[in-house]
Amino acid sequence: MPVAMPTVRQTDVLPHPTPQTVEAEQKPPEQQLREAIGHASDTLATATTVFPFTLFPDTITVDRSKLTVNKRFFFAISESFSIRIEDVLNVTADTGPFFGSIQITTRFFANEKEPYKVNYLWRSDALRLKRIIQGYVIAMRKHIDCSSMPADKLARMLDDLGKGAPGDNKL
Repeated sequence: MPVAMPTVRQTDVLPHPTPQTVEAEQKPPEQQLREAIGHASDTLATATTVFPFTLFPDTITVDRSKLTVNKRFFFAISESFSIRIEDVLNVTADTGPFFGSIQITTRFFANEKEPYKVNYLWRSDALRLKRIIQGYVIAMRKHIDCSSMPADKLARMLDDLGKGAPGDNKL
C-alpha cells in the first residue's frame, strides 16, 4: 500500500513573524521612514586630518548607519562618499608617535589593490575610529540591534568591542 507523503504548504516554511515585523507591517510607510531617519544621523565619532600636513583637511564621520569621508581639494571643492557599515570588510590603523592613518577595505573597494586610506589624523583619533568602526562591524555581523541605545553609550560600547588583545591601542 503506497504511503501518502505530507504536503508542505508555503506558509509552513515561512518564518514565524516576530513582534518587530508584525509592528513594522502595521505602520504606514511614512511613519516607518520617519522612525528610520530619527536617529540615523547620530554621530558616533568624527576625525579631521591635521593642518598643515593637509592644506584642505579631510573629515571622517561615523554615524549609526554609515561611514562618511569628505575629501577636500580646494576652497568649497570636495568629494564626499558614504559607505554603509554593513559593507565595511576591515579597517586598520597605522600609527606613529604623533599621527596615524586609517585604511578602509569595503566590498566596493575590494577589487582595488589598495584599501581607501586617510592620512595625517591625530594618532588618538585614528585608533579611536578604528576601534569604533571595527566594533560596529562585529556588532552588525552578530546581528546586534544598536538602534535603541543612546549615541554616546553606543560609541563607548563599540569602542570596547573593537579593541584587540589586552594592551593594544595604548596611547
